[in-house]
This record gives sequence, structure tokens and C-alpha cells, in this order.
Amino acid sequence: MSCTVRFLPSGKTVCIFDDATIMDAEREAALGFEYPCGGTGTCGKCMVDIEVDGVKSRVKACSTKVSDGMIVTLSDNNKRDEVMTSGVAESVTLSPALDRFDVASPLGVAFDIGTTTIAAYLLNLSTGETIDVLGELNEQIRYGADVVSRCIFSLKNGVEEISSCVNKQADLMIGKLLEKHGLSKDDVCLVTIVGNTCMHHIFAGINPTTLVEIPYMPTVYEAFEKPAKDFFGNVNENAKVLFLPVIAGFVGADTVGAMLAVRFDEKEKNTLLLDIGTNGEMVMGNRDRYVACSTASGPAFEGAKILFGMRGAAGAIDHVNFNDGKLDISVIGDEKAVGICGSGLIDIITVLLDEGVIMPGGRFDRKYEGPLKDRVKDIDGAKCFVLTDDVYLTQKDIREVQLAKGAIAAGIEILSKTLGITYDDIDQVLIAGAFGNHMRKESMCRIKLLPPEFIDRIVPVGNAAGEGSKMALLSKEEYDRAQRMAKKAEFVELASHPDFQQLFIAQLDF
Repeated sequence: MSCTVRFLPSGKTVCIFDDATIMDAEREAALGFEYPCGGTGTCGKCMVDIEVDGVKSRVKACSTKVSDGMIVTLSDNNKRDEVMTSGVAESVTLSPALDRFDVASPLGVAFDIGTTTIAAYLLNLSTGETIDVLGELNEQIRYGADVVSRCIFSLKNGVEEISSCVNKQADLMIGKLLEKHGLSKDDVCLVTIVGNTCMHHIFAGINPTTLVEIPYMPTVYEAFEKPAKDFFGNVNENAKVLFLPVIAGFVGADTVGAMLAVRFDEKEKNTLLLDIGTNGEMVMGNRDRYVACSTASGPAFEGAKILFGMRGAAGAIDHVNFNDGKLDISVIGDEKAVGICGSGLIDIITVLLDEGVIMPGGRFDRKYEGPLKDRVKDIDGAKCFVLTDDVYLTQKDIREVQLAKGAIAAGIEILSKTLGITYDDIDQVLIAGAFGNHMRKESMCRIKLLPPEFIDRIVPVGNAAGEGSKMALLSKEEYDRAQRMAKKAEFVELASHPDFQQLFIAQLDF
């Protein structure tokens, strides 16, 4: 038996089997609604309004079964993020990995396939010019906010659906770039792909389930090339796509791209390269030796495990200050605050620590009598810090930040111990990704996400992964260099490291 479900405000109607959930029906309708926890019912961010036989209610889309004639009103959980596409990179000598093409001005497209966002760069391969850039949310968000959710979806359903989702989106992005500039798809001769190992595998049609099964290893490590027509329609029929190599199960081609962009293999002094995204990946060392690891950190900083957490979109509290007895709250787009993004989250906790509202262990100080006392409330039986009439920070939120920052801090400590160096021996700390460019280094060091010793050595490098993808697109030598760097990197598995648990617990305090 099938049911008819109508979605508002789009007005789209789908017919689906009666045992389906609203989430199943919405995916069938392809409306792009988000399910940060992958539909497990744990995040509570897929609430929708439904009407059945005139009775209205508010339910979770992921766990509520459809019924015939149901009307579903989707909330706007898809506020557009500002996707970071710029970054620091070195110049390259033009030598793209092209065979002979009978086109006057060959074009190439470099992709950074992130868990949350996708960046596409259209380049002229004859001049090296970046013609245009396009950034979009990764539509795979409907399958979960993190890589584990997407691996689990692939385990249960196969990789075809989730792979097709990102392939089609990337192809449409190429089409948009070409149409905007009046260019022909027949001139697109080369494409490069970077992304974390899960995104890399899914894009290539490789089932990523080995990443969530012991020993958490990639199926493919090496760089490889495929006919571009296997993935895209908006390319020359003879074009090819180059996939950069990965280092480990959760240290992917995006990290290799970032290393390429900052010339990590030329660093004379010890350097830390850190990308705090949906997954925290880091590389430490110099040209003689470098080690890499990954930490499960990003979901908290990107909002998935925070009650009012969200990405850096309009309506997100992105910065907070407390000066002269006044709490100043900055909201992206100067709109009404509807949530808190990562940079705002760190600022808020910094203020709470500085003013003594919370103690170094993370707990609200029940004896606090300072100027922010009126903002400390009991909501649903728990202490919270009220930011606006609609947005507040919970004790559980603070604990989630502690877990995330503790994992990153422990990772940094283990890498330094592996190399036999101290924090004083690290000359520069390069922070890649959107999060690193929007957060305040003072707040990062105040909550000990990064060691306080690093405060004057932190340098944001933007979307270094995307810049590395561009470099590999423009130069066969850079593509080969990426392969050498990936092979030389030593991977440290934190989960099995004998010191990780002890160091992680020690790093939980602020």
C-alpha cells in the first residue's frame, strides 16, 4: 500500500510505501532537508509540522511514519552558509596533466569535496587564471552531518545513491560556472578531486564502509585517474579526473591538498597544520619528518551536537564580547539570532570562563553572583546561559565542546611526543578551513583548544585544500609531489595509542 504526502512550502507531492518515514518521503521529493545525525533521532534538528485529517502536530521527520494525505511543512533548516573558497597557496609552473586536446583554450575544474561544503574552481589551463569559483552546501547532508553517518548509510544501502548525489551536484556546479561565462563543456579537459577519505571514496563510487570497521583503513590510498565522463556530463568526452591520494582512514586527500598548498615538505622549522572541520585533521613536523592524525571534533563546532548549534549562516551568533558590563552579541547577517556557530560557541565559553560563570572543569558555578547572574537560568531542570530570548547554551553543550577540544588538544600532544619535540619547538601553527578563519585565536587558546603557547604563532590559511586541488590541476609536477608527500607522512592512530585516553581526559578542563 502506498501513501501520498504533500510538502509545504514547495507544494511537491510524492507517493511512497506506507512503512516509510517522513524523512524517506522528503528524500524521495529531493527537497534538501538536513538530518545532521543521519536519521538516528538523536539530534532533534529535523522537527517538522504535520497535518493529518485536520490534526496538527510537530514531530521528528526521521522517526515519524507517513500516512495517506499527510501534509508536511518543512522549517528552514537550510540557511545558506558562506562557503570559504579562498586560501593561501604557492605559485606553480604550468604543466597540466593533459594529453592532446583539439580545443583553443582548455579549461579545468578543481574540487574540494568537504563533508559540509563543496568548492569548485574553474581555471584556464593555458594561463593558470582562476576564472570563477562556486561554493555550495554538500547535499549529502541529508544522509547525516558527519562522515560516520554517511559510511553507515553506505553500509546499509550501498554507495550508489549517496555517490550519485554528490556526482550530480558537482556536475551541476560545473554547468553553472560554464553557463555564467558562456563557455563550452567541450573545453573542460581536466578535473581534480580532494576531500577527506570518506568523501573521496564516495565520490569515486568506492564503498567507504571499511572506514568504520576495524582497522579503519581506506580501500584505496594511491592517487588515480578515471575518465571524467564516468562522473560528469559537463566535460569533454575525452577529459579525465585526477583523485589525489589519501594518508589514512580519516586523513584524506584534503589534508594532502592543504600540505601541497603550504609546501609542507619544504618547511625547515617544525610546523603544525590543522584543519578543524567536521573532522579534525593535523600534520606536524618539518621537511625531514612529519606525522599526521585525525580527531573526531567537528560535529560540535559545526553545530550537530549543540542544542542551538548551527553552521556559519545568517542568524548564527558568531562572536560574543563582554565589555563594561555589557554582553555584545554579533549575529551573521544582522538578523535575529536563531543559533550559535563554532566561533560564537568558543567566544561564549571564553566569556563564561573569564567572568567565573563556569569553572575550569566546565560546570556552572552555583555560587556565581557576578554581572551575568541574570542570564544564568534553570531550563528544563538544567543550568543554562541565556543569550537571547530564543537561544541559550546548556551544560551539555559545554560538555560537548570539552570533548571536542580535548580530542584536538590530545592529538597535538601525541604528535609532539611522537616527534620528540615540545610546544616551544613549533615555529608556526597553520589553521586551514572556514572555522580557522573566523575564530579568534585568543578564544581558541583561552579554552585550551590550542596550547596557550601558540597564540602568537597562529596563521589562518583559508581553504588550503581547495588551493592544493588547483595546484594539482595546473601542474603534473604538483600532482606527483602530492603523491610523494602522502607516502612520506607517518600516520598515528589516536584511538589505539596507549597514551590517548589519559591525555584526552587531562585535556578536558578549560
